[in-house]
Amino acid sequence: MNNYRVAILAAIVLIILFAGAYFIYKNQVNKQVLTVEESPIPEALTLPSPSPATLPAAGQAQVDEQPQSGSDTVEVKNIGIKVGSPTGSSVISSPVTVSGSANVFEGKIVVNVKDGNGNVLGSGQATACMGYDACAFKTTVNFASSSTQAGIIEVYSPSGYDGSAQYLQQILIRFN
Repeated sequence: MNNYRVAILAAIVLIILFAGAYFIYKNQVNKQVLTVEESPIPEALTLPSPSPATLPAAGQAQVDEQPQSGSDTVEVKNIGIKVGSPTGSSVISSPVTVSGSANVFEGKIVVNVKDGNGNVLGSGQATACMGYDACAFKTTVNFASSSTQAGIIEVYSPSGYDGSAQYLQQILIRFN
């Protein structure tokens, strides 16, 4: 009977010691101040004009400032959607192959080919990654002939909430 009392008393003392150590640890963690330097947010990028001839090189908006390097930066691998092909001002014909890399909700990618009036000429879907890293996607879209010389390829991920376009990328193209 004495051995049980000693064992119970020892268990109570250990529980109190572990609880005390836990509360001291939590108190130390709460006292630490984590300082993160914020890099300046670049001014809003302007969209290129609807004419493919006036796009910057490769159809990409140019950023004047590179992110700061050092221990205060984090490598972001969740890029949303990045279209590799076709590039801006490309001349395309049906079918067109659209490829790139993405990391989006449920890995769903939607591709629409639109004419200059906003009419959808063709549509396709692709699968990418959902997680920490982006992975490649590729799809071929057949589309009807256009009555305009220029158009847009839209690439986006449908929202899981309401189906709206997330990570929308618009590539200005010309029709063959």
